[in-house]
Amino acid sequence: MIEFQEVSMQFDDGLVVLDSISVRFDAQSLTFLTGRSGAGKTTFLRLLMGLLKPTNGQVLVEDVNIHQLNPRELLRYRKRLGVVFQEHMLLEYRTIFENLSLPLWIQGKSKPEIREQVRLSLAQLDLLDVADYYPNQLSAGEQQRAAIARSTINEPALLVADEPTGNLDVSLAHQTIDLLRHYNRAGTPVIVATHNQNLILEGERVLNLENGGYVEYMAHYQ
Repeated sequence: MIEFQEVSMQFDDGLVVLDSISVRFDAQSLTFLTGRSGAGKTTFLRLLMGLLKPTNGQVLVEDVNIHQLNPRELLRYRKRLGVVFQEHMLLEYRTIFENLSLPLWIQGKSKPEIREQVRLSLAQLDLLDVADYYPNQLSAGEQQRAAIARSTINEPALLVADEPTGNLDVSLAHQTIDLLRHYNRAGTPVIVATHNQNLILEGERVLNLENGGYVEYMAHYQ
């Protein structure tokens, strides 16, 4: 379980982005963060990833305050996260196969294990045919699918996506969100920051950030 307890974030220029936020994310949950530009969506995710430290309050993951972890523990925590950005962040000088192999190599997996796991992941996202391609040889949709494959190759404990559809057309945007839903249904908690509420299905949980706080609701369409 993930919990924000009275979390506030004020930057050096005095701007308060989040003000005493308290919210929980249960295991296997799917949550959308929405709000206007500058409302704090990216700040929220960066706090969750341990890239920012809150001005006040604490972020608990499985009852552990991640901002009290030492550097080694924090690195271990981040390795448990899968992160998808608006920009695919693939290494341009590495093939798609090599991009997916890197996290497994860092984990110390053997070459046969890496080969099998990467090929399985690529096959799941219909990317086997481009395994030996470089990112700039792929379409925008293929690049984002490859980025999601890399982010989930380690079977993360939590999948975080920050505006993952910002550079995609409507069809590819829906495909990308459907992929994230797929991993959520398989048992991975997913938090998606997006400005596009048209991607959210009826009944899905939404936290709309505004004025430092949030309004929570279940998506509903007439």
